[in-house]
Amino acid sequence: MQHSNKTIIISLALGIGFINAASALELYEDTVTNQVFTKPGPNRIKLGSYEKVDEKITSQSIGTGKQEALRPNNSSTSSQEIQTVDNKAEHLPEKMEPAKPKEKNNLPAGVSYGKNGFEFKTDDGKFSIALQNRMQFRYAMPFDRDPRSIDDLEKPDSSSFMIRRARTKIKGHVMWSWLKYYFQYDWAQPVMRDLNLTVDKYPWAKLWVGRGKVFYNDERVSSSGNQQFVNRSIVNDIFTVDRQQGVQVYGNLFPDSWHDVSYYAGVFSGLGVGERNNDDDDMMWSGRLQWNALGGEMPFTQSDVEYHEKPALNIAVAAATNRSKCTAFETANDSCRALPGYEIGENGQYRLNQMMEEVRFKWRGLSILHEMHWKDVRDKLNKQNTNMMGGLIQAGFFPHYLAAIIPKNLEFAGRYAFVDPNRDIDNDLQQEASGVMTYFLNGHSNKINFQVSHLIIEDPITGLSESDERFWAQWDVSF
Repeated sequence: MQHSNKTIIISLALGIGFINAASALELYEDTVTNQVFTKPGPNRIKLGSYEKVDEKITSQSIGTGKQEALRPNNSSTSSQEIQTVDNKAEHLPEKMEPAKPKEKNNLPAGVSYGKNGFEFKTDDGKFSIALQNRMQFRYAMPFDRDPRSIDDLEKPDSSSFMIRRARTKIKGHVMWSWLKYYFQYDWAQPVMRDLNLTVDKYPWAKLWVGRGKVFYNDERVSSSGNQQFVNRSIVNDIFTVDRQQGVQVYGNLFPDSWHDVSYYAGVFSGLGVGERNNDDDDMMWSGRLQWNALGGEMPFTQSDVEYHEKPALNIAVAAATNRSKCTAFETANDSCRALPGYEIGENGQYRLNQMMEEVRFKWRGLSILHEMHWKDVRDKLNKQNTNMMGGLIQAGFFPHYLAAIIPKNLEFAGRYAFVDPNRDIDNDLQQEASGVMTYFLNGHSNKINFQVSHLIIEDPITGLSESDERFWAQWDVSF
């Protein structure tokens, strides 16, 4: 009787393997060499598990020697049946051909955890994705809002715990490492805050397309998770251009020289992120020019958590213009807002012209930020103009670098901010003086803040002013 090569190999393995073996044996086939083994290993697939039977293989089985016949454990064959190795082969897996090696695909080669959260990358490096969640828990007393009038200070006090922010961030690259995407969703509001693509191939010219923050001023562009204080100053809501939908071009020129500069220019629909279409044929335009005076472009993040061994100084100016029905913006589904004393207008009713100057400095645990804003609101329908001004200065320091006994991750900071909502009217100033203590458990990714603010509001009608204190405690964690 003729036998295939594989049958002979299996027969030999079965016979030899059971000379001194127990009553059962597992067989494995090497998918590359087609050899049969009694132990698992690389490229080996399991053929089955076999046990002894009482009958003998006939002399026609293999050579003239006789061995004990074997049958699979899961075989329904009676123990009295006499089976040759050829018959046994019927109970082996039907497909005896070597398994084809799996083709390489773009599934994640591995998972890692870094500053951007859980990171996945494909074998060929064409795709990556990083997933990060952020939670911000806040206690506020007697209120959480920024007061804009004496009536705001006289509202009933409240003591509140809140989930101030709850966000999911997804970022990575597509096809090429320089084609980057970014997505952020806020579950607390809820609203899609960011969705954009960036062509980041050349440091001197990058293209940003989609929805996100306008590169205008540090206090707004820096993530709320990278702020030095619990929240932004009273200046922010009045002068921010916030998030918009459009296109931005930016880059860094002459790096590491005395004339190291960064530039930012963008064009947007000008209604924030809450509406798809513009309300007229005018667009929002913005620009920012930054001199990296001591060489080196600092990222938009506050506090000198990184501890700059060498001083870093950035000086910037920025401007923006827009015509729409909005006089203010906020990241929300109804992002087109009205300044105090205004209403959301007719399409294209208001022309906004604004500018800003900014100074940022970091060195050995010390950080300083200064901003000064001007804003002109022109009501085209009612032929009225309002000139506004505001500014802030804040500084923080890690005292550990003066007294080693103080914890290294503890920072103290102070801030003064003011808003003049109408420069043509006296006694209408809004002021904030705040102090904050922050303990960084893991940089900005995990920190605890305690802030006290003294808020002063002047009444232009009575000429009087009132003040109140606000207390904030906050835990901000990203993972």
